Amino acid sequence: MDMARIVLGNRDGALALRQAREVLEQLTDEWPDVNFALRTIKNTTKNTTAGDDPLVRSLLGGDIGVAVAQLERLPLALPEEVTLAAVARRLEPRTAFVTKGTRALSDLPAGARVGVLTQRDGAYLAGQHLDVEAVEVSGTLEADLKLLTSGDLDGLLVPAATLIALDHRNRLDHVLEPEAFAPAPGQGAVGLLVRADDDLAFEVAYSLQHRPSFDRVRAERSFALSLRQGPGSGEGCHECVVGALASVTDDGELTLFGAVLKDGTTLQASVNGEAKEADELGRELAQDVRRQLTEL
Repeated sequence: MDMARIVLGNRDGALALRQAREVLEQLTDEWPDVNFALRTIKNTTKNTTAGDDPLVRSLLGGDIGVAVAQLERLPLALPEEVTLAAVARRLEPRTAFVTKGTRALSDLPAGARVGVLTQRDGAYLAGQHLDVEAVEVSGTLEADLKLLTSGDLDGLLVPAATLIALDHRNRLDHVLEPEAFAPAPGQGAVGLLVRADDDLAFEVAYSLQHRPSFDRVRAERSFALSLRQGPGSGEGCHECVVGALASVTDDGELTLFGAVLKDGTTLQASVNGEAKEADELGRELAQDVRRQLTEL
């Protein structure tokens, strides 16, 4: 009897490849009777919707059986045909500020240039009301760190998990608390997506499930998606810049912190409840924040 074969898909880039290889090793150990292979799916843009996300498209088209995705880059709304089967144990979810010296972000002089990976991070940096310039960089960590060494940048904002995963833990100069710089929903987590009708792929992916990480991500993404969609058609806050971070205790209690930047004003709120109600807690917090937004 032929061995079952499952192709894992990953985005291009050093971080995505490192994560996919780790998933491949774990699945190979867990499923010796399955033949696994890796396939890199080229990225065309940083900002995508579910409909044009190349990783999701490859999954739906049958080119890959499991998509290994950095969840901060995954579209919030996924097609019904796609299931988030599992979330691996999450690394540090917060954002790190990397600099040549020991200065904190708030200590930068006027006119300093700070590298950011996304427009979202640039907006949050602007929301700090510091007299600094946000410079969108390549997202290739080694190249971006060289910009610090050369003096082209005075600082760099990057997910702490990226520094850890790519063996640059020594560059964790300052890890920013969410109240100061809210991370993107799902930041630092790796998700495994499958087609909803692929039972074998789901079973295989689910074997790497880390339930607390899964619930944290569900809450964060539910909060962000509920804000964008709103309670009805056309009522979402599409111009809002959203950050979120959830934690889960050993007793299964989830705390979700959410932050929204709109028109130069940042709103922050939190909610507590049972981790198994993660989606509902995200929607509840979004409803609370929407009420605050209407009072601005």
